[in-house]
Amino acid sequence: MHAIPLVLIALILHNCAPTRNQSIKEWEKQHWKMVKEEKESESNWTIKRRKISNTELWEYKIEGGIALSPREGAKRFREEIHHLAKGSDPKKYPTYKILDESKDSLLTYLVHHEPFPFKNTEMCVQYVFHKDDHRNITIEWKESWGNSGIEPTKKLKRVDIFRGSVRFSSKTDNKTQFVQTVQFDPKGMPMWLAGPMVEKFLKMELRKFRKDESKDTMDKIVDAAQSSS
Repeated sequence: MHAIPLVLIALILHNCAPTRNQSIKEWEKQHWKMVKEEKESESNWTIKRRKISNTELWEYKIEGGIALSPREGAKRFREEIHHLAKGSDPKKYPTYKILDESKDSLLTYLVHHEPFPFKNTEMCVQYVFHKDDHRNITIEWKESWGNSGIEPTKKLKRVDIFRGSVRFSSKTDNKTQFVQTVQFDPKGMPMWLAGPMVEKFLKMELRKFRKDESKDTMDKIVDAAQSSS
């Protein structure tokens, strides 16, 4: 009497196992996986990545602390774009233009140098600045070809999707948590090549906001001492 139910249960469990295993694999793909980390107290950071389900997009994320306020971090972010537009790194960016700018947004066009045998890439990126009630600042960006008026060319590989964000969040120890994400479609470029390039880019981005940290901190100490005297 009990044999039939047991057989049916066994068959159901057997048939469900592939579906369950597939669901676990899909769940793992959507969640962050550690790529690299630096545990030194003064320069700690972590880099994680994930594959965004039902798309060809990969997302990478770097997290670390900086000694700038969210406002100072956002200011430095905007200043860096202006420096690039003035030609501060022509080897990396043969072309870098600010097409439009307002208090809360920036529209840029740039050509990025790529290693042989790949074509140089072109991007049109819209940056939008947000501030919340706690004075944390998030800058989001995405491709914006519709607003550029720039026609495609065979000489350059157009990046159709380039998205990401950077968030400056205040912490209780007078530090700011820096989190930057990048989403991209490798478009046939192998991840063993694309991945390290993105990791290098993210580490360079974090380093920009840690540059002159000791000087900035000392200046604040001196200013505070002078104001109290």
